[in-house]
Amino acid sequence: MAFRSWFSRFSPSHGHIARALSAVSTREQCSSLSETLLPKRSDRRFPWLAALPMAVALSSGAAALDFLYRDPSLCESSQGLQRVGGKESGRVVVEGRPRRAPQELIDELKLICDGNLTLDYEERDFHGKPQHSFHRAVNIPDVVVYPRTQEEVSKIVKACNKYKVPIVPYGGATSIEGHTLSPFGGVCIDMAMMKKIKSLHVEDMDVVVEPGIGWMELNEFLKPYGLFFPLDPGPGASIGGMCATRCSGSLAVRYGTMRDNVINLQVVLANGDVVKTASRARKSAAGYDLTRLLIGSEGTLGVITEVTLRLQKLPAYSVVAMCHFPTIKDAADVAIATMLSGIQVSRVELLDEVQVKAINFANGKNLPEAPTLMFEFVGTGAIC
Repeated sequence: MAFRSWFSRFSPSHGHIARALSAVSTREQCSSLSETLLPKRSDRRFPWLAALPMAVALSSGAAALDFLYRDPSLCESSQGLQRVGGKESGRVVVEGRPRRAPQELIDELKLICDGNLTLDYEERDFHGKPQHSFHRAVNIPDVVVYPRTQEEVSKIVKACNKYKVPIVPYGGATSIEGHTLSPFGGVCIDMAMMKKIKSLHVEDMDVVVEPGIGWMELNEFLKPYGLFFPLDPGPGASIGGMCATRCSGSLAVRYGTMRDNVINLQVVLANGDVVKTASRARKSAAGYDLTRLLIGSEGTLGVITEVTLRLQKLPAYSVVAMCHFPTIKDAADVAIATMLSGIQVSRVELLDEVQVKAINFANGKNLPEAPTLMFEFVGTGAIC
């Protein structure tokens, strides 16, 4: 009974904690706790001292639980993430507490973007619930803006910072991990109008581009120069989104991932400041490696507004091979042996029998439904 009376002293905001703790404090538990916490005969003058550590611990725990209860966005509670599906238990419904953009902010954005924004529900729904995302979304952005320059992006971010409204940068929206969802509403910054190729340095084998250009468009531009950008994620992916998500692709076995093919970035930080992470020098150990910090940050550290990319020479010849194996382990062993042999492999992909069956079904093929390795080898005519 002593603990029940102590629970009753919680403030009203702690009522849910008090009820939960009271429910588990049965008579048997109270009696055992009383035997543990009752002072010995020598401590009878200050009986409250023995229970003091337990009271402090419970108070601290109650405060922490109440803090998380009041702001469920700080933890993966059922109010923020609702898991759906049986075997697809990794799939969740993403829902936060919307922070609506005030009309004053929308009026400022109209002036900044010269009218290049939309409040149309269908357009906002399209941006807030991307069709490729594995996760479902509940909320959508309050407004979608289309900046044309780095200066406009900086002004947009400063305005959002002024009104404390969330920002979601938006690229090609080809990722499946929910990078472009808007759980708290806010402003979606669509970089589709920033797709210029600023400069190409053929001798240095690098190119400076804006974030909205797609990798396929870029390679079409580079082809007459005998160069190409080696990363090939999903069709429609933009360079800015590829940097933000640290993408890879089927050529990663030879050329690495996005972090290995970006020389520097220009980024608008959360307060609107613009930073350049490095120079165009290939070899430099000066300062922090901010480029690698921002690549893969998924839009949480800043909005990418310019990218300098490392280019590669288009291979003269290529040969494709497909091999079938009785087990996955056999296929993996052959892939390792091939890499160790020194053969110039540009692509290698492993498909299990389930994937091959899906390919047969979707494309009307008749491939053997067994673990399969697909290789691409590149080099000179003598090699290939």
